[in-house]
Amino acid sequence: MENKKITLVFPGQGSQYVGMGKELYEHYEFVRDIYDQADHFLGYKLSEQCFKKPFLGQKIMHRTVLDKTIFTQPAVLTTSYACYKVLEKTCRDRNIEFNFSLLAGHSLGEYTALLISGAMDFETCLDIVRKRAAFMTESGRGYPGAGLMAIVDKNGNLDFNQICALCKDYELYVTLNNTKKQIVVGGSKVKLTELGKELKKEGKLATMLKVEGPFHTPIMRPAAEKLKKELEKCNISIGSKPVIANVSTDAIVDPIHIRKELYEQIFKVVDWRRSIEKVIGNGGGLFIEVGPKKVLSNMIKDIDPEIKSLNVEDIESLEKTVTELEDHTRESNEVEPESNEVEPESNEVEPQ
Repeated sequence: MENKKITLVFPGQGSQYVGMGKELYEHYEFVRDIYDQADHFLGYKLSEQCFKKPFLGQKIMHRTVLDKTIFTQPAVLTTSYACYKVLEKTCRDRNIEFNFSLLAGHSLGEYTALLISGAMDFETCLDIVRKRAAFMTESGRGYPGAGLMAIVDKNGNLDFNQICALCKDYELYVTLNNTKKQIVVGGSKVKLTELGKELKKEGKLATMLKVEGPFHTPIMRPAAEKLKKELEKCNISIGSKPVIANVSTDAIVDPIHIRKELYEQIFKVVDWRRSIEKVIGNGGGLFIEVGPKKVLSNMIKDIDPEIKSLNVEDIESLEKTVTELEDHTRESNEVEPESNEVEPESNEVEPQ
């Protein structure tokens, strides 16, 4: 494996599935402790929602529960956190040097990244995510005629500026700049349908997403304002590792920038593609996706096919990743380290 800097990435809403984290829960007592802590703090059986396979007649009902934003976000956060702790302990137990330079997370995943960076403890992060999910759900219900639509070009020729111009024409908003193949837009469902018809004439796919609101659009600003008040009250520290922000794509560590980022992330574009390109440009060549599914790994491949991605979500993926890290550590020790760190932003922020 070529000696490259390691970046940890954490998935967001949409990566959830029944059974996520179950294998690790059954193998490690400390993982059970993490889920038990979440159950106790949240006041409901989050672990049951993640693990319990429904009876055939309850299948639709169970999936609806797990897929509700208010449950999905704490569930994905908790599962991703548990996956990280297993990876960390396994590397420590096997005397593997586990050094990562940067962290990043897609939307909700940014909270997991901040948790791992030490900017928040688990219960603080879980609490703010629970409130975030509630605020987003509430705002979404206020706009039943609005939603999100994924625009896909299988050839990887999406022009971000062109999509932005089209959104302006149709009074819509870009919400997720994911890859060269996929951009998500939001706003009026009527307008989204009209835009979809135009894009299909150009050979692009346009699919309405099953979400509970037009997330990451200005329509969600009321939710952001409520979250901002909660962020001001919660304890946020300086992170030990920089997190590449979704909105600004800056490397952030300090509480001022963290609060600003999490506030703006609710109603502004999640610029995942530019974030990953920035990491790669600063020497990042090995990504480890920590949490359910491999959605981000696939996105990274679409952004740059030459970049290597690993993941940790169960025992099999854990063992494969740890083996790769052993090789990476061995090769790193044979290569003189280079100084190519991403500098965090300063504490000076424009007043809001």
